[in-house]
Amino acid sequence: MLLNKEQINLIKNNKVTFIKNFVLLTREYDFNLLSKLMEENECKINQKLLIGNLKDVFQMLKVSNFLQEFKVFFDFLSKMFKYERHEKDEIDLFFSLVSQVGTPHVDIEDVFIIGLKGTTIYRVFDIENKDYTIEKGDMIFIPRGIKHKVIGLNPRIVASIGYFGKRLDG
Repeated sequence: MLLNKEQINLIKNNKVTFIKNFVLLTREYDFNLLSKLMEENECKINQKLLIGNLKDVFQMLKVSNFLQEFKVFFDFLSKMFKYERHEKDEIDLFFSLVSQVGTPHVDIEDVFIIGLKGTTIYRVFDIENKDYTIEKGDMIFIPRGIKHKVIGLNPRIVASIGYFGKRLDG
């Protein structure tokens, strides 16, 4: 996992931060893997958009213990940015089987999003609107309270790591 000093400082100062090639992912994250995770674990799946059939965006909740690398991501970011533990802190997977555009929204937690499959644009509505393209291994940090929307350019899977607690270093 690669973060330089400038990126660390941007995140500590609650600035949207994009990191190209944050992590080298050797595992193939595909819909067969999602199916296997669903079969082997008790998990909850939410439909985020109710368009119908398989055009929706889905959220697999609380997956931090499903794969070793998820726990590593969670622990690394929690320790690096000194988050106070909160019962809602967790990793969720978001996936869609087709291209999809989400609605603009604001999260109440800090989120670190890691691309696992496909290409996703995160449009951030801040002082100026900006698009960030996330692919496998890339990461974006979006601080709580920043409006953004998701544009999936093709079938996609992302890991969303959310921290609800405050940071002890700031």
